[in-house]
Amino acid sequence: MADTIEKGLAEGAETAREAVDGAVSSARDRFQRLTSDVQNRYQRVSEDVKRGAERASKEIRRGTERARERYSEVADSARERYSQVRERTGDLTRDVTHYVRDNPGRSVLIAAGVGFLVGLLVRAGRRDDE
Repeated sequence: MADTIEKGLAEGAETAREAVDGAVSSARDRFQRLTSDVQNRYQRVSEDVKRGAERASKEIRRGTERARERYSEVADSARERYSQVRERTGDLTRDVTHYVRDNPGRSVLIAAGVGFLVGLLVRAGRRDDE
């Protein structure tokens, strides 16, 4: 009878060991599948982030290039207009100088008239403020 009990315990222990081995093996397989799935998802997310960063970098480069081009256009236009204004101012200065040399009396009268009008405007402005 002791042999029978011992044999039954040994068989029960063997069955329990096989069940534990099966559970451990099943858990190991699940863990490996889970690890593989996480690695795959991480890889996909990494690739998506990388592609997004590359796209953003390209757009930033395009925007920078457009800004440079626009700045260059505006700067060239400003330089051209400055040159035109400078040239016109020089022409006007020469014309006024020649007119004053040719007509000194008229020039003094025109200057006095302009001064008188400016004085009237300034005085009228002061009266409105009070």
